[in-house]
Amino acid sequence: MKGERLAGNRFVHVFLIVILGLSAYSNTFHVPFVFDDQTSIIDNPVIRDLANFFSSGTGYGYNPRRFVGYLTIALNYRLGGVDVTGYHAFNLTVHIITALLVYYLCLLTFRTPSLLGSSLSGGARQVALLSGLLFVVHPVQTEAVTYIIQRLSSLAAMFYLLSLVFYVRARLFHESGNGRVHGKTVLSYSLSLISAVLAMKTKEIAFTLPIIIALHEFFFFRGGIRKRLLFLLPIALTIAIIPFTMVSAGKPIGKLLADAGDAARGGADISRGDYLITQVSVITTYVRLLFLPINQNLDYDYPLSHSLLNPRVFVSFLFLFLIASLAIYLFRRSRIPHPASRFPLPNPRFPVPSPRSPIPDPALRLVSFGICWFFITLSVESSVIPLADVIFEHRLYLPSAGALIAAATAAAFAARKFGAKAVGIVSTAVVLAFSAGTWKRNLAWGDPLTLWGDVVAKSPGKARPRYNLGTALNQQGFVDEAIDQFQIALRLDPANADVRHNLGVAYVAKGLMDEAIKEYRAAIGLNPASAQAHNSLGGAYVGKGLIDEAIEEYGIALRLDPSYADAHNNLGAANGVKGKIDEAVAHLEAAVRLRPDNADFHNNLARAYELKGWGRMAEAERRAAERLGRR
Repeated sequence: MKGERLAGNRFVHVFLIVILGLSAYSNTFHVPFVFDDQTSIIDNPVIRDLANFFSSGTGYGYNPRRFVGYLTIALNYRLGGVDVTGYHAFNLTVHIITALLVYYLCLLTFRTPSLLGSSLSGGARQVALLSGLLFVVHPVQTEAVTYIIQRLSSLAAMFYLLSLVFYVRARLFHESGNGRVHGKTVLSYSLSLISAVLAMKTKEIAFTLPIIIALHEFFFFRGGIRKRLLFLLPIALTIAIIPFTMVSAGKPIGKLLADAGDAARGGADISRGDYLITQVSVITTYVRLLFLPINQNLDYDYPLSHSLLNPRVFVSFLFLFLIASLAIYLFRRSRIPHPASRFPLPNPRFPVPSPRSPIPDPALRLVSFGICWFFITLSVESSVIPLADVIFEHRLYLPSAGALIAAATAAAFAARKFGAKAVGIVSTAVVLAFSAGTWKRNLAWGDPLTLWGDVVAKSPGKARPRYNLGTALNQQGFVDEAIDQFQIALRLDPANADVRHNLGVAYVAKGLMDEAIKEYRAAIGLNPASAQAHNSLGGAYVGKGLIDEAIEEYGIALRLDPSYADAHNNLGAANGVKGKIDEAVAHLEAAVRLRPDNADFHNNLARAYELKGWGRMAEAERRAAERLGRR
């Protein structure tokens, strides 16, 4: 009896979710920055000063649709610079809180009027616990948690769930007060609105939040349409936040839509029709990953489909159609409530069949709701708006919450047929297997060579993984191997300016300046607006002793990107070689201002100050460099 009370204790449940989450991700705190972390964090000058987000409009202007997400990145930078530990601690905290919200949403939903007569009501905490545990340890979540910049997905999901939880609390308070509005209702509803705004300003995936809240309202609450609309209308208005944010940029709406489409496609030539058709197969892959999370991949080489008659697409369409039909069927069956349960009945109006009775149960609509959640929340990134990459695992983070709630509820129904002990053993085994899978998957993220080696093994015919593996090899001193990867990438994608550039970097490491200059010029030919390529070409010219040519290239780089710290540093150093000390000081100071965490920049500025005879200032820069060197 004591064991049963302990198993149903909410504090024990919270403890289990937290401990398993910490255990599954215990090997991630030193995972380095990877992939888009470079441009979004390391090379992003906006996050280096919190004032950009509070006293000036720079932080908001950088990406107004994701202001909250980048604000948290700036806070991390303020507290720990580029030490990855703090970033991972924040990401994991967000993930665990989100899992707890999945757990709490389940509990609250079982208290709604539509589920009071369910045979599962007495086991609501067990359903909620399984939902939370599956969410926190599922291997497919690793990309949204371990990949630092993808906190935008997990943070948006956290606010999304928080808004829904507070909405449900407000409705339950309203119901318990016999329709009267009181303080708890107002407070919970206000917090729901605030959370909705935060979600909308974190990432665009929150766009579907008002739809999900309305769905929850009509699935689980009762009342006249007028009362429902009074609750739903303010929430519905938040759907305008994302389009309003785009319009507030001051561009004509046609230009905004064109820019948004170009940004989403990232240069990829994918029609809306082809993208939508391809997503039919992609969503089936997502479903497979939820139930069988193997062969995970950071960068899938996913084939583009052009016709629904493609066998792969057609079979996937039939499969998804069956799942959607199941959601409709379960909702219709759930409309005949019954409380078949050994537990005390919360609603005595219904007869008491046996626990194994086939009579429909109101909780079937929770399975239906979870399926609907999955499809609706996926729609932002898996419908008619083409994105450059047709599939990424982090896009499953928010949709998986509904899918896993549905799975946990289905497991509870299975327990009625096969016995609680048998289903409990299977559920425990799945949670432990997922935990081990998450821990193992995180090992791949521990080192760029391991990560990109894994991706190349799974996507050997895609240029980008080869490029990233080559970059990682070059950074760790395996220059010949890096050159091999870059050359393979060029065979796969000859017009890739980034590959040309990094091949040039590898040639510089080999001392082959002429070959490097050739590759840098080729990169500039493919992408004349690349400040990085101009800066690197300047560096190669310095290696050849061509200082004037180098200064010209550094100047072009800065005209293309005035906040490019490396170009300021290099131009300052080149001016110093030419004896132009004032110009050198100006650019080196700009470099330090843009990248105060770079010890080399401080040392270069110290030397320039010495040449000016400014000994105290030079000493201060040296001390700053020493402090950074000790980190």
